[in-house]
Amino acid sequence: MLTTLVIKDFAIISELELGFDAGMSVLTGETGAGKSIIVSALSLLLGGKASPDLVRTGAEEACVEGMFTVDRRHAPTMAMLQSIGIDLDDDEFVVRRTIPRKGRGRIFIGGTLQNLSSLRNLMRTVIDISGQHEHVSLLDSGRHLSILDRYAGLEEEVASFSKVYGSYHALKRERDALAASLEERAKRLDFLNYQIEELRGAGIRVGESEEVSTRLKRLSNTETTHEAIEGAIVDLYDANDSVVSRLGHHVRELGRVSSVESSLYPVVSSLSESMHAVEDAVHDLRHIRLDEASPSQLAALQERLSVIDKLERKYRTKADEIPGLCQSLEAEREALVLSDARITSLDTTLSELADELRTRSEVLSERRRKSSEQLSREVTEGLHLLAMENASIDIVCRRLDDFSELKPTGRDEVEFLLCPNRGESPRALSKIASGGELSRVLLALKRAIVEKDDVACYVFDEVDTGIGGQTAAHVARMLKEVSRCHQVLCITHLASIASFADAHFQVSKFVANERTQSRITLLKESERVQEIARMLGGTSITETTLAHAAEMISQAHEQSSEESF
Repeated sequence: MLTTLVIKDFAIISELELGFDAGMSVLTGETGAGKSIIVSALSLLLGGKASPDLVRTGAEEACVEGMFTVDRRHAPTMAMLQSIGIDLDDDEFVVRRTIPRKGRGRIFIGGTLQNLSSLRNLMRTVIDISGQHEHVSLLDSGRHLSILDRYAGLEEEVASFSKVYGSYHALKRERDALAASLEERAKRLDFLNYQIEELRGAGIRVGESEEVSTRLKRLSNTETTHEAIEGAIVDLYDANDSVVSRLGHHVRELGRVSSVESSLYPVVSSLSESMHAVEDAVHDLRHIRLDEASPSQLAALQERLSVIDKLERKYRTKADEIPGLCQSLEAEREALVLSDARITSLDTTLSELADELRTRSEVLSERRRKSSEQLSREVTEGLHLLAMENASIDIVCRRLDDFSELKPTGRDEVEFLLCPNRGESPRALSKIASGGELSRVLLALKRAIVEKDDVACYVFDEVDTGIGGQTAAHVARMLKEVSRCHQVLCITHLASIASFADAHFQVSKFVANERTQSRITLLKESERVQEIARMLGGTSITETTLAHAAEMISQAHEQSSEESF
């Protein structure tokens, strides 16, 4: 529901803020006062085309902003908000659109920048405008099926059908992929067998590459290591002037003089410990046993490293990942081997699902056919009350017999056609030239589906074009009836319609600082009488017209309080 509309520097509106409630709100005023500007502003919030010509003279940018409340149980709107990343903190969201004199405009939904497509997809679940062909839901034949399904109460059945449809096509894609090319599958299987045999034959273990590399390096350096050990033993212990001999000599000499110089005791002790540590190290060196490396051992290790390196480069993976790669290839081979059995199983499941889809689509088609006849009668009756006595609505349900043409909604294509006069062929609603005629078709339809339509706000413009008298009274009563379940905004020139309003706004023009401006005022009850009297009597307002206006408002209140029309 639209709760607040803010317009700034738009056409002849300098700055305007309007608050709307539930029920029926009307906007009235002299021709040219700016009533249509409100509809133009709303159409921008629905994704209408923006033009720099809409920017008020002297301003650099026009701005239209709307605040909307949404029932969190309203799935279409909530789904659209979630799809564009809008999380509601409460039950409100704001749509803001700017139109610069130069450059591209911007669109904000819930404070985030969005594109035109997102705006249109969201707002078509919130507002329906008549009189503006660009935004009338009836002109989109792709939405006619969903309108009929809502009327028939088929949403749950269609959702269930769509789920089965999705399962069918998911399994069919799997089946087609498996059976796409038996020759390709055979080639892949041969290649997998070759790879698995090669990797399994190599028998590479996790950590083996590092182990072999370390062992090869150690064996390759055996002679050098042996020489280093022997040299260390000689220098540290075996030679006449070895480290141990020299340390022993100094320990003895310093020990003799330490009795005179006591400060040498710690030094002598430390040198003695060092000598014993060297003796222990020499002992350990004598007991080290080095593996003798034969040429054949070295060649075998080098060959193993060569095999590992070759497989790493060939499969573009590290040696430690080769066992895991082999397992994944074996899993793929197993899947290919089992694919024939899987295809057979899928064929059985697909056949069962296809039979279920055919049965369900038949049920949907029959219920749609019956509901279309009933809805057609109700809308046609509404048109007759709206001064379209010779018009009728035909709801055409085309049945797609080929199973391959089945859609997530079933096998039906639905289109609403209008026959404006007896004897003429029905025409697509998009071919209707008259905005007033289209508005009345929309009103008649909305009345028929009033309790099932998921759009929260209706805007009616031109609905009273070319009518008066009893027809205008029927239009007023229908609008009021619709407003019991949905918010209704109506622009009208007829007092008989305005008298039924829950909220009445007057649109007027005035001149300030030699600039024409438009303003909109919410009328009090006494002011409503004055405005309706103006609509009845023009510039000449008498006591009689005022009394007539007051009586019309009183009668409208009485009729509105009735349980139904």
